[in-house]
Amino acid sequence: MISSPRPVIHWFRRDLRLSDNLALHAAIYTDAPVIPLFIFDPAILKSDRSGAARMAFLLKGLAALDSHLRHYGSRLLIRRGKPFDVLRELILETDASAIYFNRDYSPFAVKRDEAIIQAYSIPVHIYDDALLLPPGKVMTAEDKPYTVYTPFKNNWRKHNKPEISKISIRSDHFHTLEDIAAHDLPILGELGFSDTFDLPDASENVAQHNLASFMERDIYAYSEGRNRLTAQPFAEKRPAGSSYLSPYFRFGILSPRQAYWSARDAFAQAGSEQASESVSTWVDELIWREFYMHIMVHFPHVDKGNFRPQYDGLQWRYAPDELQAWQEGQTGYPVVDAAMRQLCQVGWMPNRARMIVASFLTKDLFIHWQEGERHFMHWLIDGDPAANNGGWQWAAGTGTDAQPYFRIFNPVSQSQKFDPQGDYIRYWLPELRDVPVKFIHVPWQMPSPPKNYPPPMVDHSMARERTLAAFKVLKIEENNL
Repeated sequence: MISSPRPVIHWFRRDLRLSDNLALHAAIYTDAPVIPLFIFDPAILKSDRSGAARMAFLLKGLAALDSHLRHYGSRLLIRRGKPFDVLRELILETDASAIYFNRDYSPFAVKRDEAIIQAYSIPVHIYDDALLLPPGKVMTAEDKPYTVYTPFKNNWRKHNKPEISKISIRSDHFHTLEDIAAHDLPILGELGFSDTFDLPDASENVAQHNLASFMERDIYAYSEGRNRLTAQPFAEKRPAGSSYLSPYFRFGILSPRQAYWSARDAFAQAGSEQASESVSTWVDELIWREFYMHIMVHFPHVDKGNFRPQYDGLQWRYAPDELQAWQEGQTGYPVVDAAMRQLCQVGWMPNRARMIVASFLTKDLFIHWQEGERHFMHWLIDGDPAANNGGWQWAAGTGTDAQPYFRIFNPVSQSQKFDPQGDYIRYWLPELRDVPVKFIHVPWQMPSPPKNYPPPMVDHSMARERTLAAFKVLKIEENNL
């Protein structure tokens, strides 16, 4: 009599897809029935960095994954609790022979996973699925991690990239879960979140479709299009400019290998040098994503403070009223306010807008970058700990790259350059919809400024000098040590 093989557990985390999933495919290759598991961790649900928009998008992604699994005669096993306890109970309940999952790179995840690796008597198999090149792969000639992006990028490009993992998935690959207790997928309110959002579809099929359509046309104009201030990023007919794929990367609904090799195909079909450069520019964004994840692994202190400790002495302003005005889109600078209101309504904003509002908070208001980082992580549907941290420290001038602290965005000139007709501003600021183009970027200069829109909360020129002086004081003190 041949006994049935003991099942194995695949723990879904930031890899909500069946295609090109390294840990899942490794589990399938064992020929044991795979238990597809997702755990709602109370520590994450209760964090002030977990917001309703991203949680709503996660739920849509889980629902799509569950539907996909049901096509193969299984379903997504939903459990709630501390992962350490949930996994231990499931092992006892199912007599599972191994656990498979893909690596996460935040200090919280690393600590959690290390405890799980050491806890059980069965093997735990971990894979670097979220990156093309895992931490430790791209190192200097002295075998040290890079701390500046450009040399990291140049080295990264020299390495061979892994191919897409392909497997023909069958129903007998998965456990039917018929004899395993399962919970229904919760709704947003059951997780403690009350807001609702009109979010894009979070299915693997839609992610693949959006990737393909972007590669077919818009990637060839990405160099210029990425700076477009787009009001409706996830409209049924996606506007040109960005790829709008970041939420799918965030939850692993799309893999970096799928994106990279699609871009390689697009590069091969580019019809001009300008088109080729645009494809390369988009790949640079994939490299930025990998760079910041490497930084968080090699220098985990960035999760709680400045990458460069010499900036710990900066005397950031404590200005809660100004912080609140920035959060609510009431600064008096239209492009800043439009972007911040977009964030709170759709959980996303264009990359150019992110740089503008980050510069305004850290350089015009001189409020600590961690306040902005925390706010973004709460609201962004694509909020990624490493990329968000790296971007905010870049804006503040405390981070990895050689971005000089005296680079301070002028919100008016940025607005005039990237939203010349004020379409983005008018969409998100209804109180300015009747303002003529001449004044749309500077409504306070109108003979009769709109009464329901605030004047600028700070003079940019004076704020710039204040910030430069604060950095110079710190550098003088360093030189005198």
